[in-house]
Amino acid sequence: MNTIHHRAAAAIPLGLLFLASCVEGPETTAPGAEVRVEISAGTDRRPDISLAIEQAERRLDAGREIAAARQALTEVLADPALAPDQRDQARLAMSRVLEAEGDREAAIAAVESLLGDHPVGEPWSFQKAAEGRLRLLVTGSEEMPLPEEPIDARLASPFARALARYFPVPESDPRELTIRVFAFGGSREVSERLRTFALPTAIRALRQEACPRCDDQVAIDHTSSRTDGWAQIPAARPLLGSSLAVFYFDLGNQRIPARYDAELPLPSADIVARLEKGEGLIAVRERGGAPPAILIAAPRQAQLPAVEEALAAMAELPAGPVAVPLPSELEPAEIQAVVRGSFGRYRVCYEELVARSPAAAGSVPLTFAILGNGTVADAAVDKARSTLRDATLEKCMVAATRALTFPGIGKKTTVVYPIEFSPGD
Repeated sequence: MNTIHHRAAAAIPLGLLFLASCVEGPETTAPGAEVRVEISAGTDRRPDISLAIEQAERRLDAGREIAAARQALTEVLADPALAPDQRDQARLAMSRVLEAEGDREAAIAAVESLLGDHPVGEPWSFQKAAEGRLRLLVTGSEEMPLPEEPIDARLASPFARALARYFPVPESDPRELTIRVFAFGGSREVSERLRTFALPTAIRALRQEACPRCDDQVAIDHTSSRTDGWAQIPAARPLLGSSLAVFYFDLGNQRIPARYDAELPLPSADIVARLEKGEGLIAVRERGGAPPAILIAAPRQAQLPAVEEALAAMAELPAGPVAVPLPSELEPAEIQAVVRGSFGRYRVCYEELVARSPAAAGSVPLTFAILGNGTVADAAVDKARSTLRDATLEKCMVAATRALTFPGIGKKTTVVYPIEFSPGD
């Protein structure tokens, strides 16, 4: 049995957070103001096209008149007045038509084609919708891991130095080098902290070590793109053959579907079989005339940093798949993520108390056991250490804790998690 004391208390303000979405629309005009309308010589078909797309989408939402939706979208896509955003929207809707007609593979291919027509790193209006649809069609879920914030990196890892040989600097002037890195998933913060792919630094350091007195000026054009996950593979394909490709893989949200096996160092079925043994995995595939493809894999997303740490420490590229031993316990970050994801339930408990006692504030330490299947047992409040005593609040919080679900790791973990409450400003 493992006991985790979560010391970082999380304060929950009383005020509720409302998220508002902004929709662009016509500007309002003050009463009595003069309105001028200019009409061009030509006829603008774009409003009609937008209406036709919207009507087709409504038919698809209702699950009826699929043939009519197809006909409308076909006519829209053939219209020479179609704007780029309207074309993207219509193509995305046509993927829904294909799915409704029972051709799931064609629906997937349509979204992949749409994504592939847009360069990586250049955002477009329907990008998130297309990526979400691709995830939904291939895995059944639109859910994706959240990106991390970047930090600066000043040094190079041993692995970055090993990778440097794949980016030779021309010996003749001008000495210019282009480095492009695509990372699918993972955490930019972790990679920067470990300096896993700090290639410009590694290249310059190696050249300086080889010739300390040389006045070696090298212009390095370094582009590093990190996406939320595998849904950007179709868009990146045209550039992957000349780029360092890094794939993060777990058995949850970052599980890369088998349809993209051609890009991976190992088939996804082999990766899954290895991860199901409870170990992490590193694999590198050499590619003729191109930098290698790299796999960083772990059973759970929270374990990926430990696998990347093992990779960053490698002074040579591995010749074959390398198993990385991992602790079998839940990571504190995994426990924190689940509890924080249920703060809404705890907030309801606290708001009920504040309605009765507006100045109520303090800490409520929760104790509970996470069973091997991820469910919660033995939830209680540690009354000896609690500074906010209220029977109704405690009962409500215990009930909210019992409803939590954690990753199942096959063993019991005991947790102490204090939650602090204070009234909102």
